[in-house]
Amino acid sequence: MFNREDLRELAGYRVDAPVLSVYLNVDPTNRSRDEYRLELRQLLKQADGVAAREDVEAVEAFFDHEYDWSGRGAVVFSCQSDDFWRTYSLAIPVSSGVTVAHRPYISPLAELVDAYGRYAVAVVDRRQLRSFFFNLGELRAAEEFVGEDVRKLKRGRGSSGGHGRRGGAPISSQHEVEVVRRNIREAVDELERFCQRYEPERLIIAGGDRTVAQFKDALPKHLQDKVIGSFSADMNATEPEIRERSLEILREVEEERKESLVQAVFTAAAKGENGVIRLADTLGAAHEGRIQTLVIDRDYHEPGYQCKNCAYITDHALEKCPFCGGDFMEIPDAAEALVTKVIEEGGEVEVVEDHPKAEQFGVGALLRY
Repeated sequence: MFNREDLRELAGYRVDAPVLSVYLNVDPTNRSRDEYRLELRQLLKQADGVAAREDVEAVEAFFDHEYDWSGRGAVVFSCQSDDFWRTYSLAIPVSSGVTVAHRPYISPLAELVDAYGRYAVAVVDRRQLRSFFFNLGELRAAEEFVGEDVRKLKRGRGSSGGHGRRGGAPISSQHEVEVVRRNIREAVDELERFCQRYEPERLIIAGGDRTVAQFKDALPKHLQDKVIGSFSADMNATEPEIRERSLEILREVEEERKESLVQAVFTAAAKGENGVIRLADTLGAAHEGRIQTLVIDRDYHEPGYQCKNCAYITDHALEKCPFCGGDFMEIPDAAEALVTKVIEEGGEVEVVEDHPKAEQFGVGALLRY
């Protein structure tokens, strides 16, 4: 299990030695364990000469002998020289990758917490409420409320099936409507108590379209503001079904957020405001410490050069560093070095994929000033 407290601990960790951060997608619905082990070995080869050998060996031993392969995403942080070791198994997939820096590479985890952390699902009908609390796709709590039975009264002698005063609605219909309203009011109260206990950041409502609309309208404003979507479901829906449907909605919301972010970077750069695109200008902004949020296409890689003395990164071959006069060394991936620099300086990193504009400019950023 992973939560914001773990994220804060990782964010506060600093060390002079390199920290190896490993993210591995282990979703069993896509590939086998052996295929994921092979991918891990290939990823760790990228860290050769940068990560400490003891950290690479510790990660290899963990996946060979300790990891139970029960989750869909695995995250490991290792700095053996400082006795730092953290492992997390997640119920949602992660994008595989390896990073070496002087702090844990937590941007993907922070992104997951923002997108999939602490949310509730309320499954409703005219009588019942099932409340679920999830964190990162893992069920943490579930409760159920059952209200008064909603039954239509039979028409006939001695029944209350006659009409009300002066052509009004049948008494049976009035009774049914009132029971439903009362059930919904009580279900809303139950959900509000549930949310007070578990403090979800987002809320999804499931059920029939009409009942979902009635239920949402009855919510107090502070809960209405948390609602990010809804889906059709009945009271017999299983917990895995509810989890997967809710994750679909969360993924859609996250994709919309990233779309807005890419557009913001592109627009700011086009207007000459606080935004840059493409590697050269982004490297320049990074050297000046101006990057607030780095946006990079997942498949973008570009060789470059780094000063051995001040760590200045450029995509041009230069004899001497223009800032300190130091010598340059060629590096296989200037984009990855840029990611590390932004992380070490406290900036955010957003990795996007399958986005035409992001594929076009490769890398860009929103700037602090």
